[in-house]
Amino acid sequence: MTLVEQRWQQLRGYYEGFWATWLLHVGRELGLFRSLLDRPERTSASLAQGLGFEADYVEVWCRAAHAFDFLESASEGVWRVAEGWEPLLSGTGAWGSTYVQLSNRVYETLEAVFRGRALPESSLNLRLHLAEGLKASYRWLWLEWAPSVPELQQKLLSSKRLIEFGCGFGLGLEILRQEYPHLELTGLEWDYDCAREAERVTRAVVVVGLPEETNYRSRFDVAVFHRALALCEDPQLALERAADSLRTGGVLVIASESELPNAQEQQTMRLRLGERFFYQMFHSNNALRSIALDDIEHWLTSWGMRKIHRVDAPVGGSPALVYAKG
Repeated sequence: MTLVEQRWQQLRGYYEGFWATWLLHVGRELGLFRSLLDRPERTSASLAQGLGFEADYVEVWCRAAHAFDFLESASEGVWRVAEGWEPLLSGTGAWGSTYVQLSNRVYETLEAVFRGRALPESSLNLRLHLAEGLKASYRWLWLEWAPSVPELQQKLLSSKRLIEFGCGFGLGLEILRQEYPHLELTGLEWDYDCAREAERVTRAVVVVGLPEETNYRSRFDVAVFHRALALCEDPQLALERAADSLRTGGVLVIASESELPNAQEQQTMRLRLGERFFYQMFHSNNALRSIALDDIEHWLTSWGMRKIHRVDAPVGGSPALVYAKG
């Protein structure tokens, strides 16, 4: 195979990923997946009738979804959701919807931003566009992963005060408010509009400021960075200040978009840098910064913190660490 042919196959993979994202988005948003899960082995005509949709369009979606392995054919013209997808549809669907919605916005403004004719999206607008994906990530962190780490779960149940550094407009704090109502929640956010929205939605105390400039001392039982560390001007100092904010025995939770130091797998690199191109280029002056998990662990260990748990490639979430102070 010539180099041009190899590149063409590579490009075809990118095209296929684009269409798969749209099939996932439409199937989730219009309830096609849910209808097939509730009543499997239906024809496209039956599916269309039940949802009040045009039969021809539903037929095309079913055949396309089958071609991309989202659906299986029970018999000729009879469809069901392919095995293994059901537990993933909520999280992956949220990410699919996020990228579709953000794509529409980016296509409208990208050239103008590159040419300096328009200002980038505000931090609040970007996070609103990303809300579905961020919610899915937070749900994974607090509803799936945290309960699977006994020491972290026990700490959440027994703690009094929690702070999230880079809390955005409060999606994570909102989940924590529902799941752990006994916690006194504090958010720190550097964008004023996001901070005010977080305070309105969560009724938590939300402070406007930078993690590197905080001076909390032994105040909190749990401190959190959720996909925010790489956006800090000085990540090491931000972590150090977060560690200082903990009482003895407190835990630091980090869910990071950073690459692993030994990750040579090309798809992982594409996903990380593609994500940064897609929205962090507008969100941070240091969008290309990458912090290896091993570097984070080295800093935390040097400050005398103890590792509780690390997960490098979780299903449905980001690489994450939990460390205890003292």
